[in-house]
This record gives sequence, structure tokens and C-alpha cells, in this order.
Amino acid sequence: MRERGLEPGEVTVNPEAVQLLTGHSAKGLEWDVVAVPGMTVGQFPSKADTSDSWINDPGAVPAELRLTDRADLPALRLPVPGSGDQAVVRDALADYVADWKAFGSAEEVRLGYVAVTRAKRLLLCSGSWWRDGVKPNGPSTLLLAVREAVESLPGTGAVDAWADPPPADATNPALAEWPVGIWPADPLSSGRRRALTAAAELVTATRAHPLEGDGLGAVEDPVVTDWVRDAQLLLRERAESGRSATEVTLPAHLSVSSLVALRRDPAALARRLRRPMPAAPAPLARRGTAFHLWLEQRFGATRLIDLDELPGSGDAGAAPDEALTALQQAFLAGEWADRQPVDVEAPFETPLGPLTLRGRIDAVYGDGCGGYEVVDWKTGPVPGATELAAVGVQLAAYRLGWSRLVGVPVERVSAGFHHVLAGVTLRPVDLLDEAGLLALVTDGA
Repeated sequence: MRERGLEPGEVTVNPEAVQLLTGHSAKGLEWDVVAVPGMTVGQFPSKADTSDSWINDPGAVPAELRLTDRADLPALRLPVPGSGDQAVVRDALADYVADWKAFGSAEEVRLGYVAVTRAKRLLLCSGSWWRDGVKPNGPSTLLLAVREAVESLPGTGAVDAWADPPPADATNPALAEWPVGIWPADPLSSGRRRALTAAAELVTATRAHPLEGDGLGAVEDPVVTDWVRDAQLLLRERAESGRSATEVTLPAHLSVSSLVALRRDPAALARRLRRPMPAAPAPLARRGTAFHLWLEQRFGATRLIDLDELPGSGDAGAAPDEALTALQQAFLAGEWADRQPVDVEAPFETPLGPLTLRGRIDAVYGDGCGGYEVVDWKTGPVPGATELAAVGVQLAAYRLGWSRLVGVPVERVSAGFHHVLAGVTLRPVDLLDEAGLLALVTDGA
């Protein structure tokens, strides 16, 4: 019951992930590779304090009242009661605080020993000369002990890297001023920008339009003024469209709706990622959401909804508010009304090359032969061939996500869109496989 009276942490070792935890939580556990950073003076071991001593901390429990570990804690040695020697009392209290500091330092060293003995195969220890002050700190006693142990091992003789102490007049790099830049970057150099600005000022200083000098009365004529305005708008639009495309990196976590947008219009998705803007309220999409909620309640399954994958929010031209009843009636008259799904609103998250793809499947049905069919409810009109090719990426992603979720080959998972009002279920036969989806997110193919 040492380590300030705390129980050892209960952590499950996950060999498939990088785990961040304290040295105390790692007690009794092992990993193939362990990294212990921050072995800097005052950081690890940390500066010993008196927080556990009730002399300086009124909220601390006196060591004599701690039943489980008081035998291991420093004891307060006071003179005989009634002696009246205040100097002896002050000395005893000072010794008690000093004992606590020494005890805290020893506990930190023990905790460091726990941290560096958690590795099975590889131990990485590091420190720094600088922290957040104006003076350097340097390696702690723990890091120096690790270095000494490494250099004493046969066949090694030295650590991988050890920075030299900073010079006496060195300053902390962390306290230097941050560099300031302009974003977006100016595509023109400073010299070209000045010349272009000067030329633009000369142009704006002239008369607004050549028609003014031809006796046509351009300033007073509203028709000519409209011509000039329209021409300026068209020229501006052409200049905007003629700009070179800006490369945008896809986020590490990509939703299925973003994947569909990538297939439909990569440039539009790039603009949205580069400069995100709030979406305008969409009553039609809300109606699709209400229909999905009704289906979810009908199937007896309710789950929290991810804001990035609101059901029905991707339905182009979804049914208006007054059509909710018609949607419900059309579904009850369709082929899926009397079938019980295996899962409803099933969330998934699966790796796709360098990205993680996540989404939510409306419904999954068994085919009776060990396979599955994922179905996405659509409240809008039946799309044309071009649009179907774009939204088909959604079904391809759902097939891949469900196959990995339940551990079946993707060939045993079919997919389709059920357009509720039309009573039609579309099952595209040319859905992308995993390689096709990977090509879509890596090179826009």
C-alpha cells in the first residue's frame, strides 16, 4: 500500500494499439515496446513535495491514522509532552517534513523503476535540456541511471543519442516568438505583387468604362450600366474558375457521405474541406430523418445518432413534410414491411488504406443462406444513371463495413437502395470493391 496509498491501476494490455498511461497504472503489466519520456530534472522524478504530510496540508490524513501503510511512512518524533522546549518541537517538525521529502523522492525512484521494467523487448527513454523556464534542466537521475546501465552492457557501450549541454548564454527555444505567416499564401512574390498593385491602381484611376467617352451616356444610361456590371461579374467568375486547384488532404476519418461527395464532385468536396461552412437548414432532410426514426421505432431498435451520419440527411430531393404519412403507407405496402432485419442503424468504422471509413447502415437483412443484404432507405425520387453511379459508392462502403463487422466475405453481402415512394429497390451490379474504394480515396479515381 505504498505509492501514496493508491491501488495499482487496472489496465488491459492491448497489443493492437499504442497505450498512454502513467507509470503507476502500468504496475504489473508488460509490453513489447515501452517509451518513458520526460526524464528531466523536476519532471520525472518530479519535485518532492509535502502534500501527503498533514503538517503542511490540513486535508491530508496523518500517517498515524493510516492503518494499511503507516509502518512504511515517516514518523513524527516529538519530545516528551510538557517539556515546553519549542525549539525542539520546531526541529522535530522540520525533520518530519524533510523525511517526507526524502520519502517522496524514493517513491518517485521506485515508480521510475516500475516504468522502465515494463518492456519485454525494447525500452526507449528520453529527456530534454529545456522545459518551460529560462534555465536548462537537463537529464534526471533516472535518465542518468539508464544511461549508465546501457553503457555498462556488453556490446553496446553508448546510448543512441545524447545532446550536448546548451551553452551558458543559450536561451530556451520554447520561449522564442512564434513565426508569423499569411494564410492563404500569396501566389505572387513581393516584387510582382507591388508591380501588379501599381498597375491596378493606374487602371482604377481611369474612367470606369470606354463607353463614357463615346457620347453614349454610359453613366446615365441604366442599360449600359447593367451591361458593364454583367461583364464584370462574368470576368470575375472566369478568373475564379481559372485559378489553379488547391490540393486538399482528406481527413483521417472519412464519413460515407463524404465518400459519396468525393465520387460525385471532388472539387466541391475539396472546397468544403478547405473552408468548412455551416449547412443551411434543410426541412426535406429533416423529413427523411423523421421517416428513418419511425422505421427505427417500428423495428424496435433505438440508437444514438452520429451528427455526421444523420439518417435521411443525404436524400437528394427528399419528400416534403406533408408526405411523411404517404412514406409510411408506401413502406407498409412494399416488399420490406413484413421482413425483420438483422440489424438497424448499424454503425461501423473500418480502415480503408490510410483513412478510417465510418458510417451507419439503415438496415441489414439475412438472405436465408448465410449471406446478408444491406438496404438504404431513400425518401427522394429514383435517381438517373449518373447520380446512381455516384451514390452507389455508399452501398459499396456499406458492404465492406458490414462484411468486416460480422466477419464474412464481402461477396456474401449484397446491397440496394429502396426508394420508398416509388416502391422500387435498386441493386447496382457494378459496385466498387475494396480496391476501387481505396483508389477513390487515394487518387480520386
